[in-house]
Order: sequence, then structure tokens, then C-alpha cells
Amino acid sequence: MNNSATTRTITKIALEYNGNDKGTAEMISLNCLLSSNPDGQYLEMKTVAERNSKVKKWALTGYISQPDEIGRKLKDEEFAEIATRALGKIGVTNKNQYRLDIHNITKHKHIHFIVNRIDISGKCTVKAHDIGKRFGEAVREVCKEKGLLTDVEIGIQKKEEMLKTLTEVIRSENNFDDLIAAMKKRGFEIQLSSNVKDGISGMRIVMEKDKNFQTERIYKAGYKLSEISNQLKISEIKSLFEIKQAIREAQKHADNLKEFRENLQQKGISVKIQYKGEFKVGQKNEIQDFWLNKNGDSQEKNGFFFRKNVGFSLSAIDPGLGDAVKSLNQNSVVNDASNHLRSETNESLIEIAGGLLSDFLNPTYVSQDEDELWKKKRKFRR
Repeated sequence: MNNSATTRTITKIALEYNGNDKGTAEMISLNCLLSSNPDGQYLEMKTVAERNSKVKKWALTGYISQPDEIGRKLKDEEFAEIATRALGKIGVTNKNQYRLDIHNITKHKHIHFIVNRIDISGKCTVKAHDIGKRFGEAVREVCKEKGLLTDVEIGIQKKEEMLKTLTEVIRSENNFDDLIAAMKKRGFEIQLSSNVKDGISGMRIVMEKDKNFQTERIYKAGYKLSEISNQLKISEIKSLFEIKQAIREAQKHADNLKEFRENLQQKGISVKIQYKGEFKVGQKNEIQDFWLNKNGDSQEKNGFFFRKNVGFSLSAIDPGLGDAVKSLNQNSVVNDASNHLRSETNESLIEIAGGLLSDFLNPTYVSQDEDELWKKKRKFRR
């Protein structure tokens, strides 16, 4: 549930907008106001606000919007109840003037409110400090009390779906253009940002069904990649695509694994072969996977696909490509023990590959609230 609340000084235009919505708005609740039109209501509010000359931004304005699949099922009275209960939690009383209007013209049904922070006795009952944050928390409390999903819970579900779809598409595609097209077919828009130094430097993912052009200026749909996963980085995706493209080129000009490795080494990519069991010289060993890494790669931490000191598992980043490479003539490596992964390297490589694949079923993101909690804990330990 998206929501917003801010304190400001208003004119009668704000009340006119709330009560119009291109002729489709429906006034659902009115408190301590006698007039039936925006002009009269504004004058009533302004008169009461002047009873407290210390408060300049005397109005509280905002909205609450549920996703379409939920909002359309809510009755107007239920929407109004959510709004009034949430407003009550931040200081609005039955002595505060307010007006609530349901708007239906946009994609997502939502409710707008205008509240006089000054009650009829001249007291400011709504504190301005952190009003947006406090109102958001109040809305979540009311949603939980009513058994409705909160904006945080809805966001978690969306991030899980985005991450799962993105990682699946990354495995099947070889560049950003194909990734954008494939994600669009699945109902997602990919927005890439770039700069002169790094080229592609950021990504934002938006669900097509969440796009709402009428409210773009109020809130931006979708999530940045860093908000979806704290492990999957844009630099990692770029490296992964570079390696996949290099593999396809090397494969075209190689008849056996030795030539394949040499072709990649010329491109600055090292190749290690992971066998099932211990490597035995002089006989054909069954290949389990290939691990590839750019020489001199500056990535020092594990990523979503990348494993420090090991690289990318070909079976994890592109299973079909891995099977194609395995089909190359292996006779040239039966006596070459120099380029296989030894069992004592770091951790069990079988476990690493398994962990990579299980990541797709268990997305690794951290919500903003959870991330802030861990930051505080780390700071306290220092």
C-alpha cells in the first residue's frame, strides 16, 4: 500500500483538486466542516488555522493507494476507515477538520486527505517531525489490524518475483538488449542507467502492471537492483555477459577442450575444469562443470553468481552452454592435470554450484528496514 503525508500551507486549489479528479472524485468523509464546496471549506479551515499563529504549514495532505488487485475489492467505507484510523494514530482527533475523497480515475484506486493540523480549539495536534515516516508506519499498523498486506509485505513479494525472473533471464540471455526484451515478455520493464566512466552503471526493474502514468510525479514505480538484492550487482551481470559471449566465440573456433581453453586464455579468461571425483591421468574423466574467471578481476567478494577465487560456474550461468562445451572432444585433456580444480580448493565446489542454483529459489535481498538494523548492529560492535 503506497502512502504519502506532508505538511504544507494550502490554497483552495488543493481542496478543488481533491474534490474533482476530472469529475469522478467521491467525497467519502467530512469532519468539522459545514460548507459543501471547496471554497467554503477552505475559508473554514483557514479561519481555524489562524487561531494558532505559530504554525505556518497548517495543513496535512496526502494519499493512500492499494495495488489494483486489492484496492478494487475494498469498499469506499473500508478505505475511509483505514485512512481515519491511520490519521488518528498520528494525532488527528474528532476536533480536527478534514476531508477524504476517493479517486478512481487513475489505474490504482486511492484516497486523498486534507487535514487541518490545528483543531477547533487552536491546538496543533499533528507534529510535523518525520510525518511521512510516521504516517506510513500508522497505515501499516492499521493494515495488519485489518488483515491486509502492507506496502512492505507487498514490496517483498514483488522483489522476490523480480529477482527470480531476472536471474532466470540472465542465465538464458547473453547481453543487455536480449535481457530487456526477454524481461518485457515476462511483464517487466528494465531501465538501465549509464555514465561515461563505467558505461552501464545501474538498473531499475518495474512491473508493467504497476505503471501508473497519472501518479509518476508522486512516486516512482519499481525498484533499483540494489533494493532487490544485496548480492547481485550490475558489474557482476556485465562480467557474466562478457564471459558468456567469449565462451560462444571460443566454442565456434575449437574442436577440443584444449583449443577451447587456449582461445579463452587469449581473451584473458582462465578456465578450470571440475570433474566428478578425483582427476586421474591417462583416462577419460567425467566433467561436472567449468569455472571461468577474468584474469585480474578486481571483484573480491562473493556475488550472486560469482565466487571469490573461483569465478563463474558455467552450469549456473548457462546450463545449455555448459552442456555444449562438455560435448567438445576431451581427448586432449586426459593427461593434463594443470587446469582442473582440486578438491581442497576453498570449499566443496559441488556445494558452491548447488548453492548457486538454490539462490534462484531463495532470493537474497535485504529489506530497507532490515538493512538499517544490521548497520546499527555492526556500528555497535565496533
